[in-house]
Formats: sequence, structure tokens, C-alpha cells
Amino acid sequence: MEVVKEESGDKSETEACRRKDVDTEEQRDPMEVKDESRELNRAKKKPHKLKIREKSSSCSETEKNVAQKGTEAKSAFACSQCGKSFTRKGHLEVHMIIHTGERPYTCPQCAKSFTCKGSLKDHFRIHTGERPFTCPQCSKSFTNSGGLKRHIRIHTGERPFTCRQCGKSFPSSGELKRHIRIHSGERPFTCPQCGKSYKQKEVLREHAKTHTGERPFACMLCGKSFTQQSTLKVHMKVHSGEKLHQCSECGRRFSEACNLKTHLLSHTGERPFSCERCEKKFFLAVHLKTHMRIHEDETRYVCSFCGKSFLWLHGFKDHQKTHIGEKPYVCLDCGKTFARAAELKVHERIHTGEKPYKCSHCDKSFTQSSGLKVHERVHTGEKPYLCPSCGKTFSRYGSLGKHLKKACPKLRK
Repeated sequence: MEVVKEESGDKSETEACRRKDVDTEEQRDPMEVKDESRELNRAKKKPHKLKIREKSSSCSETEKNVAQKGTEAKSAFACSQCGKSFTRKGHLEVHMIIHTGERPYTCPQCAKSFTCKGSLKDHFRIHTGERPFTCPQCSKSFTNSGGLKRHIRIHTGERPFTCRQCGKSFPSSGELKRHIRIHSGERPFTCPQCGKSYKQKEVLREHAKTHTGERPFACMLCGKSFTQQSTLKVHMKVHSGEKLHQCSECGRRFSEACNLKTHLLSHTGERPFSCERCEKKFFLAVHLKTHMRIHEDETRYVCSFCGKSFLWLHGFKDHQKTHIGEKPYVCLDCGKTFARAAELKVHERIHTGEKPYKCSHCDKSFTQSSGLKVHERVHTGEKPYLCPSCGKTFSRYGSLGKHLKKACPKLRK
């Protein structure tokens, strides 16, 4: 600012001098004035160059000062716990809430609390139903700008968050954070009842329902209930008969691609999941996971009548009913009793005539999914039950049993 003032001052003084020169030149000989003006112009050019140099040097010094002040401003407010710096004191105060765990902004409707006012504002739109942020491509709306920004990446295919270890990229930082736990093995979400830990909060929430017995998603056709909506969605395909995924080897159809993938292993004989302790192999990861509980010192459910132990609570409860003879579920039509609600539901179809499981190849339908599964082997030609003696295969387990007792030529010898 000082440089500018000095320059403006020089200009005003120069103008005043020029006016005086004009007055004197009017009284003098024109030729003398012309010669003197040429000399003055030559003389003026030299100091003008010096002025430019002085100006450029002073500007560079000013830029350095501004940059230095900017750097000082950035580090003016630093967090004492993690060292992160901020340009404003207010930003530092908001950041400190991360370390203190304070959530001063509370929703008046559901009492959920937040660290900043903006998060509470976005959350409150869940109650009001307001969705002011709309996607220009598919018209889908969102409660906050962040949700819209993440959604737009579905259309653009942008994946700005990349894993440093394997190079896999993700559309959001949250997905990357969850993915990194695969490499680190971190399981930050722990069940308070059994101590089991998980990589994702959503999985822990679903696991908690195994303790409470909560099954909020019920099938409107057969009454079967599920802990997850996605599981119910898969179950509904049983009633609709929708099976879009077909095996190229035997022609068998499946409602889910993952079921077809598992089925293909029966043709290849591949068992990709191996136990590190006893080298036993399995088709599915979940089967290996269940098997590992045999080696681990986990609390099992032991029957007080016969001493038999169970890995799962529902299996333990069903087994105990065989000892005490408890059959609390009664059929209102014939009075027959059952130990489990599922057994009663299947039985009631005898009276109602309901056959919800329809064959995708013909018009035949069945009361149970197991009956449909066995029937479909007529169309696919699948024979999964193998005789260990003669190598003959069967579509039904009962047929294999009869063969082993009477018909096997090797056993008869």
C-alpha cells in the first residue's frame, strides 16, 4: 500500500512540474524549448526504468510477506491432541468435539445427538420428509448434499477413493474405510452380550437380533419371518417361482446368482475353503466358519438330559422339545400338535390346500420347498446321492437308502 501512495504522490508532483514548464515554454523560443524537451525525455527514460525495478522488488517482498502471513494463519489454531491445524478458532472448536465425544445438538423428536448443527439439520429432514437435493439424471432426491454427491458417482462411474494396499477404488470414503479392515483385520464393533466382533456396524445390528429373537420382516404368503429385509426379498422368490440363474452343466435354475455359484462347485468338486487346524475343506465360507467353532473354546449349548451339545441356540431349543415332549403349537382344524411353529404352518396347508412352491418347468406345485427341490431333479436330471459301493447315483436320499439295503450288487455278494 505504501508503494502505491508513493507512486501517486510522484505523479501529482510531475503533473505540477509539467504545468510550470508549459507556462515558461510559452515565453521562450520554440527551437530552444524543442531541444530541451528532447533532452528531458532522454533523461526521464532512465529513472523510469529504475522505478520499475524498485517496484518489482518491492512487490516480490510484499508477496513473500503475504505468503508468510498465510502460512502463519493456517497454523495459528492447532489441535493439541492430533496436531491438525485450522485457520479459524471456530473450526478448531468443532474439531475438538471429535476427541471429547461431545454431541451438543440433539434432535427434539428422536433424541439422537450430533457434533455439529449442520448434521442435525440434515438429520431432521428424515422426520419432515424433506429432500431438497435432486439428481438431475434420474430425479432421485436426498436429504443432504453429501448423499446426492455420492449418488451422482453411480452415473459418472467416479471412484476417487483408492486403497493403497491393493489398488481397489471406491465411490465413497466410508466404503474405502470398511474395505481397509479386510487388510488390517480390524473389528471395531463388538457385541456386548457375547463379545463377538464385526467389521461393520450394520452386521453387528443384525447379529444383535439373534439374542433378542427379533424377526421384524414377515412373509405375507406363508408367515415366515426374517431378521433382514434382504433375506425376505430372497425368500419371496420361492413363492413367485422366479429363477433367472441357470446352470450350464445340468440346466438347474436358481433364484440367486450366489446359489448358482455354490451349485457349480458340485460339478467341479472344488472346495476352496480349508480349515487350518484339521485341513478339512468346505464349499462355502459360512460352513468353514461354523466348523471352526468346533476348534474354538466357545460356550456351547449342552442338553441337560443327554449331554448333547449344539453350536446354535435354535437347534438346542428344538432338541430339548424331543425330551420333554412339548408341542405348544396346535392345529385349529384337527387338533394335531407340533413342537415348532414352522411345522404347524406346513401342516395347515393340508387343510387349506395351499401349495406355494411352484415348479418353473411344469405346472406342478408343492406344500414344502423340499418337495419342489426333489421334484425339479426330474427335469434337470440331477442325481446328487452316490452309492459308495457300486457308484450308482440317485435323485432322492430315500432311493439311495433302499438301494444300499437290498439292491446293491456288490453288497449282496
